[in-house]
Amino acid sequence: MVTFSELMIAVIGTVILVLLCVVVGGWLVFKSKSQPGEGFIVRPKGDAFTLPSAGDELFSSEPSEEEKALLGRTKEFLERLGGKRE
Repeated sequence: MVTFSELMIAVIGTVILVLLCVVVGGWLVFKSKSQPGEGFIVRPKGDAFTLPSAGDELFSSEPSEEEKALLGRTKEFLERLGGKRE
């Protein structure tokens, strides 16, 4: 018959095994998705990993030629579907 102490050893061993599997799985996922220089537990130092804020230089007030063409095609498509709406 299994004693209480043997049962507790088996339960604690199972818990340790599960935690070890979770850590190894997390490490494998991290390694597959990490960028060069990133650490698994430690945080990166300095400003090398901060993203610059996107300013107004990325967005102009006037649409480009590609955007105008896309807007025209979209407007034409919507007119065919449901009539003329602005």
